[in-house]
Amino acid sequence: MASVLFGTVEYYEGEIVNYLSNKYGSDKEDVAKKVFALLEKEILNSFLFEDTLRIQCLHNLLKAFGKVSKKSIVMIS
Repeated sequence: MASVLFGTVEYYEGEIVNYLSNKYGSDKEDVAKKVFALLEKEILNSFLFEDTLRIQCLHNLLKAFGKVSKKSIVMIS
């Protein structure tokens, strides 16, 4: 398994997918929104980031959420 760097699109995509795969029988869209909010809060409350890095991480989180959402829609259809 290849490792991915924290803050990359791939990192956040993996976090969302991992969380969703552990929530059997739950409303996947609702769970995805909750995990997005948790990761967003983690980024915003981190004192280790400069603002530019924080913005990049938020941007990557949005990209990952979009990718995972598209995959989920395809799997449901």
